[in-house]
Amino acid sequence: MTIQQVLYVLEIASRSSVSQAAQKLYLSQSALSQQLRRLEEELGYALFSRTANGLQLTPEGQRFCEQAEPVADRWAEFCKAIQKKEKSQQIRLRLGVGSRVYSNNLFPKIAAYFQSKPEIEVTFVTEAGRDMADALRKGELDLALDRLPLDDPQPKSAELSATPLIRERQCVLLSPTDPRAGYNSLAFRDLQNCTMISGLEDSAEDRIMKNALRKYHISIKRVYRTDGIDTSMQLVRDGMGIAMGPASFADYFHVKAVPLEPETWISLQFICLQSSLKRPVIQRFRDYLLSLCDPVNESVFP
Repeated sequence: MTIQQVLYVLEIASRSSVSQAAQKLYLSQSALSQQLRRLEEELGYALFSRTANGLQLTPEGQRFCEQAEPVADRWAEFCKAIQKKEKSQQIRLRLGVGSRVYSNNLFPKIAAYFQSKPEIEVTFVTEAGRDMADALRKGELDLALDRLPLDDPQPKSAELSATPLIRERQCVLLSPTDPRAGYNSLAFRDLQNCTMISGLEDSAEDRIMKNALRKYHISIKRVYRTDGIDTSMQLVRDGMGIAMGPASFADYFHVKAVPLEPETWISLQFICLQSSLKRPVIQRFRDYLLSLCDPVNESVFP
């Protein structure tokens, strides 16, 4: 049980509606329902029953809320005291945002979160192909939402903390008119002598691509390089070449995504320095994102 789940239950109880509570909390209804279900499974009893007038607390749910309300009041006092201290320190966050944040429709939720936190001055860094891990180590970013692939030739160091948020199948991205777009899967050997689309030379994206081709002994015809994901996906749509990316890119960028064989999974992660996790502002933001995402299963937002 987390304090966030306790607050969710009190919000649902006050409105007798999951959908209305979700709007107030800047959550999707499915995400809030999932959090409620997990808590009820842990407790071993139902907190709400459905009636013609909406959700109603069960007797166990009524007792839960009676005991939770003073906890919520103390938590609010604690947060207020912390926020006062942080306001006097003029909180500034430099947040690196990878493309998977957009393709999973997570960015509107992030924007809504910071809209409700006027004490935080946030700068979104969206430079395509940037090595977010390196920028964190150099102090150029406070945190990043990006991927750290297991086969990255420059793996994360012990000084970094990476929390999985959304797990996605790695795919070959193709033009909708490509004959291979209807395949159930593509093996790395099927990429032999193809034209690849990648990030700038020696960018994180470029290193990942080169490492994968080297690992499976694949020779390619040529590479188109760009520092913008929109340009990359335009080249894919126009049939100029193929790229590697997550399944969520298909709908977002209007391309076709064919799963790679053998299966390769990469997670969008919350990444920061280990020392940064001590900052309450970063802890709360991470907890918020974890309440939205399912780090074990594929979780694409509606």
